[in-house]
Order: sequence, then structure tokens, then C-alpha cells
Amino acid sequence: MRKINEMNHCRFGSNRCGWYALLFAAAVTLLSQFPVLAGTDMKEVRPASVASEKDWTIELGSGCLFSNVRVNVPASYTMIPVNLTASLKLDDVSLDNFMGGWLRGYSEFYFNGGYFGIASGPENYYAGIMVGPRYNFVQPGWKIVPFVSGGVGLGFANSQPQLGGLGQDFNFSFEASAGARYNFNEDWFMRLAVEYKHISNAGMSEPTNPNNPIDALGPQLSVGYSF
Repeated sequence: MRKINEMNHCRFGSNRCGWYALLFAAAVTLLSQFPVLAGTDMKEVRPASVASEKDWTIELGSGCLFSNVRVNVPASYTMIPVNLTASLKLDDVSLDNFMGGWLRGYSEFYFNGGYFGIASGPENYYAGIMVGPRYNFVQPGWKIVPFVSGGVGLGFANSQPQLGGLGQDFNFSFEASAGARYNFNEDWFMRLAVEYKHISNAGMSEPTNPNNPIDALGPQLSVGYSF
């Protein structure tokens, strides 16, 4: 009976993940129409990566993360994050002539706060902060800006070590992601990424409780504003 309940719980988590993704995609589509609704003449928008000229960006995102990437831990997770991220531009676009300009771009430093609802897994939530660098590959005339990023952080969860979950409430984390940003105009943009996230306590819970980390991978979608 317990196994049946767990299977139903996983199916419910997957369905809820799909509904979250559908609703968020609808919100992104609506926000992308703001310049049109406001009467902005899209012909006046410069074709280059104009968002890189602004010092700050702020964005709201969500998606799904699935684990376990590693197979030597007992629990599997489906996590639904809600992330608020602010980014500060660190330099101007450079490397125009290096390696034929393929690495042309600029760097940022981002600050992220996230809440992860756990649709399937021993815990119910994880909440934490994350900071790290991001590099944006900018080509003249492109409104699509590929990027890579990585960060470190810390957070808290309602740990469930007796069910094979995290060994304690306080945990460290690191992440790596890659994807692309699409600039609707000088102010608004959308970002699509694939993210890998690791959560563990670095062995602090041992020997009382085993350190069972979360290694999750999945798509992330966000909409942002540059200023």
C-alpha cells in the first residue's frame, strides 16, 4: 500500500510540474507583449544585444529539476523552483578580435534567492541563496545571447534522514547552467537554461545521519527586465 501511495505521489508531482510549466509559459508570452501593448515601435529597437548596455537585470523564473543524477543515494526528487535573480554587469563587451570573435561578450555577477517546492521526495521544500559569475556571448546583430554560469550558496530544508533524504536542515549548494537569453527589446528579455544543482551538508550530519545529497538536472525559464 505504501508503495502504491508513493507511486501516486510521484505521478501527482509530475502532473503538477507540467501545469506549473504551462502557466509560467503563458505568463512569459503575456509579458513579452508589453512593448506592443504600450505602443512601442518595434522598428526602433536596435538589433544588437541592447540589454548588455544596462548595468542591472532582474528576473523571475521557474521550471523543473529531476534527480537523481547520481545513483548511489536512496531518494529521488522532483523539484519545482521559483527563483528571483538580480545581475550586475561587470565589464563592457570585449574580445572582438580574439579567436575570430567567437568569445566576444561580457561578464556579470548574479544574486539569486530561490524556493524549491518538492513535489516528489522525502522533504517538502528547500529554500536558499546563491551567488556566482555569468558570461554572456554577444555577437553583433544577435538578439539571442548564449551564456554559461555557475554559483555557490546555502539554504535550509525540512530534512528527513529517516526516509533517505537530506541528513540535516542546513545545507550547502552549487549549480552550473547554460542556455540563451532572447532580448525582446532594450528592456525586456526571456532566458531559457538547463541547470544542474547539487545540495548537501558536506558530511556535517555524519555519523548521526548519512549525508544523502540531491543532484538534480532540468530546464529553467525566466522573464527579466534590464535597467
